[in-house]
Amino acid sequence: MLDNLNILNLASAMARHAAARHQVISENIANADTSNYRAKDLEPFSEAYTRMAKQFNQTGDRSPFSGSEPPWRVNLIETPGMESPNGNNVSLEDQMMRSIETQGDHETATLIYKKSIDILRLAVRGRA
Repeated sequence: MLDNLNILNLASAMARHAAARHQVISENIANADTSNYRAKDLEPFSEAYTRMAKQFNQTGDRSPFSGSEPPWRVNLIETPGMESPNGNNVSLEDQMMRSIETQGDHETATLIYKKSIDILRLAVRGRA
C-alpha cells in the first residue's frame, strides 16, 4: 500500500538527493587543495524531478523516483574568477553554503515524509 503513495516516493527521493549532494560537497571540500580539481555539484532536485517526470509520463510509470538508480546528474560548477593558482576552483565558503542549503533540503524532505505518515495515521484511526 505505501509503495504506491507518490508523496512518500517524492519525499524519499528528495532525501536521497540531499544525501547524494552532501557526498559530492564533501568530496569537493576534501579536494580543496588538489591541483586542477574542479568543483562538482548535483543538478537541482526540481530539474531532476521535471526531467524524470516527463520521461516516466511517456512510459506510463506511476512514480519517476521509485527505481534504485539515482535520477540526478553530477555537474561541474562554473565559477569564473574563483580559480586558485594551482587550477583548483573549490571555494570553501561556497561549499559551506551549499552544505547548509543541502541540510535544509534534507530537513524539508523528512518533514514532508513525517507529515504524510501523520496524515495516514489519522486516516487509519478515523479521527480528524
